[in-house]
Amino acid sequence: MSEAQELVGTEEIGVVTRESRPVGQSGGVNDLIRLAIDRDADIDKLERLIALRDREEAKNAKRDFDLAFAAMQSEFKAVGRSKQGYDYRYAPIEVLQRAYGPIIADHGFSYRWREEAIENGGKRCIMTVTGHGHSEETSFDVPKIDGTKQMNPVQVAGAMSTYGRRYTFIAGFGVIIDDEDDDAGSLSFDDGVSYSEYVNALEAETDLESLRQIGKQYHSQLKAAHDEHGAEVILAVYNKRKAELTGGK
Repeated sequence: MSEAQELVGTEEIGVVTRESRPVGQSGGVNDLIRLAIDRDADIDKLERLIALRDREEAKNAKRDFDLAFAAMQSEFKAVGRSKQGYDYRYAPIEVLQRAYGPIIADHGFSYRWREEAIENGGKRCIMTVTGHGHSEETSFDVPKIDGTKQMNPVQVAGAMSTYGRRYTFIAGFGVIIDDEDDDAGSLSFDDGVSYSEYVNALEAETDLESLRQIGKQYHSQLKAAHDEHGAEVILAVYNKRKAELTGGK
């Protein structure tokens, strides 16, 4: 005997369901709720019936969401890294939205972002995907970005938001980014953002001796902080900038 049958009784179940959907589907439970109201059922039974209906509707919505989501993903094609950063390429959020937005909408989904402050000046970017009566969230914590001398605080905050939106979009929809790089030694998008202050300073340097000095300074700082990967990034950027200044000599 189902929970609904226990709450209303088998005789009433037979009367209600002969011309309605089976109990266990939200329509059948709605019929039982109406019957319970008509028969002045006690409030506890009525609340349990409503809770049962809500669980069934949520379960069905999640199933519809998953089925439509899988169909949507089957239409996704790889997007290339179209924007050039300093010694790295990446696919910006606006390119991802143009490529995948129509497919997302065609399959009945929408999405939006919100942000929350986190410790050390960072922010948490949260994307909510909604469709077919169900919603799911994906979040990404963006560390504080120092930016450059040319960036004001508003531009820094905007860069952090863009970074968080890009990563939640990729993770939340499971979109495909072409991983082929033109240069096997190029920096990743993550490295370009994480070490943006160092990268931009080295890129802006036009004097070879000054480049050596700040390159050595940054490399030593990161080594002292036990950031071996960061030290390797700085060395790669330094070598590339040095080659540009010396004509490859």
